[in-house]
Amino acid sequence: MFRLLDRLTDLLAWLAAWLFFATAAMISYEVAARYLFNAPTIWAEELSRIFLIWGTFLAMAALLRRRSHIRITIVTGHLGAAGQRLCEIFAMAVVALLSAVAGWYGATIALNSFTRGRTTATMLDLPQWTLEVTVPLGFALLFAQALAETLRLIAGATPPGGDDESGAH
Repeated sequence: MFRLLDRLTDLLAWLAAWLFFATAAMISYEVAARYLFNAPTIWAEELSRIFLIWGTFLAMAALLRRRSHIRITIVTGHLGAAGQRLCEIFAMAVVALLSAVAGWYGATIALNSFTRGRTTATMLDLPQWTLEVTVPLGFALLFAQALAETLRLIAGATPPGGDDESGAH
């Protein structure tokens, strides 16, 4: 069960990395086109923004699984293993709850934009929902990953990055 979710989040993190790479390429192209050839594009800024948004939301679940998000361990670093595990379980439950709320409201907003036919106020005039759907999608994945991590912790698994000696993430 967890293996499929892990593969999916790894695949989406890989896709996000490529979206970030493509963003850098588009912005570099735009700078060169604008300042070297005096021929700016109408697509680079908007597409790079879309790629950044999609990349960010697609990578959230993988970052949670790898514990690559920012953690402040000033208090939990002084707890024993059992206390740290309880805090980690609590944190994952909070992430799951907040993800469910953000996903729900994000879905409402994206659906509203879809039904009303809203578009971006740019030259490309893309459907607005193509940006907004990233919120419920990303938070649904984050919700699933937070639940999986909660179950792993309850089952006794050691979280990734838990052996970091610096105590800061």
